[in-house]
This record gives sequence, C-alpha cells and structure tokens, in this order.
Amino acid sequence: IDPQQRHFLMSCVHALENAGIPPLNTNQNIGVIASCGETTYYHAALRSKPPTTLPDKFQMALHHEKDFLATKVAFQLDLKGPAITLQAACGSSLIGIHTAAGMLRNGECDVMLAGGVLVDPDMSEGYKYQSQHIFSRDGNCSPFSKDANGTIGASGVGVVVLKSLDRARADGDRIYAVIEGSAINNDGRSKMSYTSPSVSGQESVIRQALTNAGVRGDQVGYVEAHGTGT
Repeated sequence: IDPQQRHFLMSCVHALENAGIPPLNTNQNIGVIASCGETTYYHAALRSKPPTTLPDKFQMALHHEKDFLATKVAFQLDLKGPAITLQAACGSSLIGIHTAAGMLRNGECDVMLAGGVLVDPDMSEGYKYQSQHIFSRDGNCSPFSKDANGTIGASGVGVVVLKSLDRARADGDRIYAVIEGSAINNDGRSKMSYTSPSVSGQESVIRQALTNAGVRGDQVGYVEAHGTGT
C-alpha cells in the first residue's frame, strides 16, 4: 500500500479517537475529504521488484491511486457520509476543509474528516537549485521576507475533525478552533505565468473570506500562508 494511504488512514483513526468518536462504533454520519501527493511509491515498486512478486494491476491501483484514498478510509472505518478525494495541488487540504464545512452547513453529514498527506520516497535526494524555479537557493523558506528566494518540499500528514459549533458544544467536545468563514477562487490568466499568483486574485479571495466571516482586516492577528507567500 502507498505509505500516503497508510499514514492518512492512521491519522484519521487518531483524529477520531482524539475527538472521542470511536471508529467502527458510532451512529454519527461521518464523511471524509482527502488529498495526497503524487503516487511515486507505486512506480518505484514496479521498477524494483520482479513482476511475479507484485499483486495484479487492479489490486495495485486500489492501494496506490489517488482516487481511492477517501473511499479506502470510509471502507476501513465504516463511514457512511460523503467520501471524496479532492486534488488542487498545494491548496488541496484547505480547499477540502472549505468544502467539508459547506457540507456540514448543508446538513449532508454530522461530522467531517478533512486533510491531506504527502509522503515522497525521493524527498531524501534533495534538489538542484535553478534560477527562476520554485525551489529556494539556500534550502530555507522565508515567506514575506526581503530574503525570500523560493520554497522547499516536505513530507507530512494532517487531519482535522469538523462539526457544527452547536453540535460540538452540545457534545461537550474539546474545541481547538472555530472556522468563522472561508472562500476560494481562481485568478484565471490575470498573472505573469501559470504558476504565479496574481495580486488581484489574492486580494479578492481574502476580502471574500473576511466578508463571509464577518471579520475586519484589522482584527486579524495571525496569518499563515503557503511557503511561496500565497
């Protein structure tokens, strides 16, 4: 099985346990939105092992391809809510949370798991710096700094358990954070290149998120961003 699928499943179990929801023993309607990185492990296994030692291609696909990430969790943990694998490159996990929150508001489920995983077996090889490329010259990531010169890659996994605030309070849950509002958009072609963000697009989505949350810009005390500063 792709380590990404294994680690994501394990993290879903841990997240539910932390939330006091025992997997396989709950009457709550739970959904999951998941995302993962490129499935390089599959191709490495094909290259390094004799074909006779590998499962057939259908079984390999079930345990490695992105499409089966969310439904694998739903099957293993007997979750009856929506199970969606959502892919949007760097924005996948946060867009998954935005989408999951909308499903909760619409009453499509009682609880949502949302998160993402990236485990890259080749990450230990590092990278060769190239001018005008995304990766940092010195291997450091310094968004919003005058010294910023690129981002870096990493492996990791994260899953959050989402409920409506009223339900969480009624259940006596430990509440780590409240999502006041969110927004997503795309800036089309109004930017320098396909991989560049646009000022107008970033400004528009931030304004919309603040409006949806009922929050003024001067009330924001902390900003977390992608390594590129977007």
